[in-house]
Order: sequence, then structure tokens, then C-alpha cells
Amino acid sequence: MRCRRNGRSRRGVSTLESLSVIPILLIVLVFSIQAGIAAIYQAAVVHSATVAAREAGKGADLDTVLAAVQYIVDVHGIAINDVPGTGTRVVVDGFGFDPPASYGDPTFGCPLPANETQDIEVRVTVCVDLSATRFCDALASWGLSFMGRTFRASSLVMMEWEQDQGLPGD
Repeated sequence: MRCRRNGRSRRGVSTLESLSVIPILLIVLVFSIQAGIAAIYQAAVVHSATVAAREAGKGADLDTVLAAVQYIVDVHGIAINDVPGTGTRVVVDGFGFDPPASYGDPTFGCPLPANETQDIEVRVTVCVDLSATRFCDALASWGLSFMGRTFRASSLVMMEWEQDQGLPGD
């Protein structure tokens, strides 16, 4: 009889242990999903800066560079526009852009990297505030909010010229 009583009480303890672990596992699962989605948004910002820098390196104007950025981030519901409070900005500096060309939210700062561009380099910096996206912040009620984070990516390329053209200053 003693074995049966211990078996019954052990089943109750394991049920209580399971019930206490399930909420923790659910929070970890939701956090993992949220972190993965945030990583996807970050990757989109990095990719848009890379594609836009490639276009700028081919001699594209600011409108073409902006169109390249918008094409990449549009999938994630991010709009690059000059409306105050939108939390998006694109800055192009370097060859052909002196002073740097900037487009986006006038109230949103997008600092450039500290290093200067060389004579034949062009750099595109894309800044996006996560609160300007369709990002669903499911963990905010538990104090694990992703909102207010700014994703910033810069891409630097050398200008491309046709073979029959020389370098600038030749």
C-alpha cells in the first residue's frame, strides 16, 4: 500500500511541475519568435543599404538610391518618406554627394559612421526606428519590449566606371 500512495502523490507533483514549466516555455517561445522577427527587420535594413550603395556606386542619383531602399524594405511595411514622426531616414555621402544627401523624417537622427569616405567612395546609411514598422511587440506587457530600437546600417562602395572612362581627376 505504501507504494501506491507514493505513486499517486508523485503523479500530482509531476502535474504541478509541468503546469509551472509550461508558462515559462511559452514566454521563451514567444521571445524567440520576436527576436527572429526583429532579426529579419535588421537584415532588411542591412540589405537595403547594400543594394542602395551598389546603385550609388554606379552613379545613380538620390531618387534612384531611395527607390532601391524602398524596394527592399517595402516587403516589411516600412515606408521611407519625409513625414515627421515616421522614424526612417536615408543618407548618401561620398563621391558626388558633397554635402551628404539626406531624405526621410526630419525629426529622426541618422548619424553617419565616424570614418570619412575616400575620393572615389560612396556610402549609404539607412536608419529605421522599429516603432515605424508593422512589428508586433507581443512581450511589451512583460517588460521585454523591442520598440524604440533603431536599426542602422551603412554600406560603402567604390565608384564604378566603364573601361573607356578614367578615374576622376585623370
